[in-house]
Amino acid sequence: MAAADSSRMRAYLGLNSSAQYGYKEYLSRVDNAQLRRSLARFHCANHKLQIELGRQVKLVKVSVQQRYCKLCNLGAVEDEDHFLLVCPAYQSVRERFRGSLSLTAITPLAELLSCQQQGILARFLVQCQTVRSKLLHQT
Repeated sequence: MAAADSSRMRAYLGLNSSAQYGYKEYLSRVDNAQLRRSLARFHCANHKLQIELGRQVKLVKVSVQQRYCKLCNLGAVEDEDHFLLVCPAYQSVRERFRGSLSLTAITPLAELLSCQQQGILARFLVQCQTVRSKLLHQT
């Protein structure tokens, strides 16, 4: 398997506007260390979404097409696009941030992640992660 075909590389290339490694400008736009860390982890696909958890299964890896979102009944793969832009479970969070961020189901994720308001984006991301954690613990 070529490196660009791996799940981790797919995520990195999809979440970053360029494949160049090195210091990313968004890191200097967020003063709060916790928010900056959350944003950086998301950019590197170091999160708990099914798209990554299925890749990490030791014995039998779950195919990408079967890494479904457990919080909605859309039958969609829980990837970064679904998590931030589509899943109905986070609609209330999206509504709170709609005025500050360009949030629609057709917004390219790379465009959203490269916006100028990185601090606001980081708060949005953390709130989505908090909702996800609470909902998963209820099931």
